[in-house]
Amino acid sequence: MSAQKIAPYKLEIPRLELLAKHIVEGSLTGLHRSPFHGYSAEFREHKMYVAGDPVKFIDWKVLARSGKIYVKKFEEETNLRAQLILDSSSSMYYPPKERFDLDDLHKLGFAVVSAAVLTEIFRRQRDATGLSVFSNETEVNIPPKTNEAHRELIYATLERLLTKPGMPKITAAAESLHLIAESLKKRSLTILFTDLWIPPEQTESMLDALKHLRYKSAEMIVFHINDRKTELKFEFENRPVRFMDPETNDQISLLPGELKKNYLKKQREYFDRFKELFYGYGIDYVPVDVAQGYEAVLSAYMQKRKKIK
Repeated sequence: MSAQKIAPYKLEIPRLELLAKHIVEGSLTGLHRSPFHGYSAEFREHKMYVAGDPVKFIDWKVLARSGKIYVKKFEEETNLRAQLILDSSSSMYYPPKERFDLDDLHKLGFAVVSAAVLTEIFRRQRDATGLSVFSNETEVNIPPKTNEAHRELIYATLERLLTKPGMPKITAAAESLHLIAESLKKRSLTILFTDLWIPPEQTESMLDALKHLRYKSAEMIVFHINDRKTELKFEFENRPVRFMDPETNDQISLLPGELKKNYLKKQREYFDRFKELFYGYGIDYVPVDVAQGYEAVLSAYMQKRKKIK
């Protein structure tokens, strides 16, 4: 990664909720044709009527039998409980950007917009949505719910991520993912957005954390967010380039051509460890290039949705 200062977007970002609706209703509408199943409500228990309770929920049979006014309490049933998990570590702010451009975002910006689009789809399908954010700690952990106030909280949290500067910080993903996994009360569809760049000494603990997350999830998708040209293919001009570790600010200057062959070999070995786990544990692995738009995210979600209906 070239050494450039990581900064928040300078231009005002649009409201993510409106942007997500525009994306869903626009070019990706064809991908979103699954039925909008309405939720049902399952009777849970009675409680004494108090002023302000909806009259329509009064149990008239109990009233006739006992002369006491009780109302029925219901537990909302949704088609799906989805937990969105975003990696906001320093490497997710690559490639560095100075302004918000929907077609030219860094990895975190792409993940944020993708999460907003999925949140809009969950709203339309009346699914419960939760949001977790981690870096060197668990920054946010919002459990899945369906009400509008809850959804507004998720959008507001995502918007703050876009304007938050990317400070150099060491990733501690494993510990955070273990905590998030333990917080999942019911088996859910877990959707993780990450670039999978983990310090080498943390690889084994990260693999264990992903296993834990999969164990607590009914289904799991990992969106491997990357800048394919530079991160995976290592395509730079063959002139001296200064690279910086975004987590430590360590820098080095070198000729990319001299390093490319060895880099590609090591990178392939590194990511193969994760792919082996994903395939072995039934985790959907979806590499996503930030330069290619949101179709891969939406297509993968819709395919998963068909499997778990």
